[in-house]
Amino acid sequence: MEKISVKLDAHKLKKINDLMFILVEKFTVNFDKLITVYLDFYKPMLENEIALANISNEDKILHIGGGYIPATPIYIVKKTDADVTTIDKDLKSVEKAKILISKLKLLNKIHVIHANALDFPLDEFNLIILSLGIKSYDEVLTYISKNMRSDARLIVRTNSSIGGNLLEKDFFLKNIFKLERIVHQKKNGLLISVLLSKK
Repeated sequence: MEKISVKLDAHKLKKINDLMFILVEKFTVNFDKLITVYLDFYKPMLENEIALANISNEDKILHIGGGYIPATPIYIVKKTDADVTTIDKDLKSVEKAKILISKLKLLNKIHVIHANALDFPLDEFNLIILSLGIKSYDEVLTYISKNMRSDARLIVRTNSSIGGNLLEKDFFLKNIFKLERIVHQKKNGLLISVLLSKK
């Protein structure tokens, strides 16, 4: 393993991981029983994030990268009754997500929109959550840093070092945001949720 791991490209592995999640969602969205299992997988992470950002029903939340199964908005609404808008630039994902949200009778609390995060207006949201695996990661974060409200919080999901700290590729976050806190999502391997605010 040591000989192989030295030759592995972390960026390629991330792309493969992201593709695997998309394929799993595309398959799972068609089976109600599997959707419940899929949503349960995210429960520990989302519990940690609700505590991390102190999410309540008074929050107006934007979730970027909803995918076929927008687990983040679904769980947050069920747990806190907050109002959540989730966006994705893939039209098929948005269509499938709308069907699922309708089935779950959550259309009054979760708004699914086909949009690009690079030009989506942020002024009505006091919490933004950025999914792992979004494309144009650096550009989206730079856009958010310039356009988020002064009182808004941002949760960024990213991969970490073994100790649960930022990887070098994410050091730029400290230059464009104020780093508030990091939660190591131990049940999800090397995933961390980073709470940031406007600098």
